[in-house]
Amino acid sequence: MNRRARFIWAAIAASLCLCLSIGIVTACTDGGEGGESKGTRYSIQAPDASEVFTVSDLPDGAYEGDTVTFGITLTHPDESTLEGVELYGSQTGYERLTAGTDGKYSFTMPAEPVRLTVDAAYYPDIETDNFLSWDEENPASAEKWQAAFEGDAYYASSDDVLLTANVTDDPDNTGGWFNNHDERAFSLNEDVIPNDALQVTYDEQGDRNDAYRFIVHIDRSKISAGTAKIVLIVENESSFDDESILACTMTVTEPEPLKQVEIWTTTIVFDLTNIINDENTENLYFAFTDLDWDETMYAQQYQTILDGDYEIASDNTVTITLNYAVGHSYSVELAYRMSDPPSAPSIAVGETENAQYSNGELTFTANGGSIEFIVG
Repeated sequence: MNRRARFIWAAIAASLCLCLSIGIVTACTDGGEGGESKGTRYSIQAPDASEVFTVSDLPDGAYEGDTVTFGITLTHPDESTLEGVELYGSQTGYERLTAGTDGKYSFTMPAEPVRLTVDAAYYPDIETDNFLSWDEENPASAEKWQAAFEGDAYYASSDDVLLTANVTDDPDNTGGWFNNHDERAFSLNEDVIPNDALQVTYDEQGDRNDAYRFIVHIDRSKISAGTAKIVLIVENESSFDDESILACTMTVTEPEPLKQVEIWTTTIVFDLTNIINDENTENLYFAFTDLDWDETMYAQQYQTILDGDYEIASDNTVTITLNYAVGHSYSVELAYRMSDPPSAPSIAVGETENAQYSNGELTFTANGGSIEFIVG
């Protein structure tokens, strides 16, 4: 049996019509009421109840053309998947059944015995399986991402939640080089964590092309409050039927709403005339830090304008728009984006309008305010 926690149960239920004097039969005739024949009653071979699911209201036989309706109930619905329900007849072949809007399954009885197969899988939390183990430092919860300020963007490299699974044993027939594998992750509650929020990557040992850990990335911009089971399956394609299955429960919470802050649009002009011919000026960047910011505010803490993100006008000035949180103070930093940068140039205040720069702190007193800095 496959190592996966999958249970496919199929059992033959004998027809209860005693049409012959020997054992079990698959079909018999029925005289019907008043002696009117209804034709042949064909057997339905049904799966037995299991620890994973139960089948209800399925008869042990039916007549050709009858509509047969039945139900399937998962024992642990939040921790199980119903992979498929299939009907088979030797003449009609395989027919995959899908549930109706009422959750019930139906089929039209053919003129032959049929067999019903249910493919279901149960995934309790699994910390270790075969050659994989969840990392002990993995989080058990995640907070839904929210924009921290107007224009904020989601960055997977820093904003994703990561679930790490370490390779703790050599998979079969790999010789210590685990380089032939297939991996996937899925959620058992897509209302909380949809499958398109999941991505699986892996890391290899140096240049050995040997996977030593698999990482499930959860995109926090796509999730919602609640709990969801995450399942990771890694198959060793160097050995038939060699795989690991891990499962864990993740709790997703909604973040606290951020406090709205009034924002003014202000202008800062840097006059580069004194350094315009310096060889490093083309690498100059500008950075502003909100000194009164805290994580409860819907406001931008850092605003950085890198070289390449601004233009130097014909009068050697650079004009920058600052989104200013009303009542806050900002630091102003000039620096060179280089591996071994020289000292930052000095700045002095030029013309101002509803703005002040004192003791290294910049403030504005009105929307649309402006300030000029003479650089160098």
